[in-house]
Amino acid sequence: MSPNEGSPGNGLLLFFRVDDFETALKRARALVARFDEGPHVNPNTRTKEFSVRDPDGYGFVVVEARQEFGGDVGTFGNR
Repeated sequence: MSPNEGSPGNGLLLFFRVDDFETALKRARALVARFDEGPHVNPNTRTKEFSVRDPDGYGFVVVEARQEFGGDVGTFGNR
């Protein structure tokens, strides 16, 4: 498929790990009209998360950072 044929946001999903999940959720509720997937606990990682799209259609997931999975935002939990 040519870049001229694809729709914005197609094929890209970004994940953001945040230290303060509740604040991120509050800000997202103020900024977006609807959630792709509302706040829930991911059964695999046992972390809180939600999914939204930006105005161009790009999807992203906001996930709480947890100590047992690497803690600091900016590190990956490969333990």
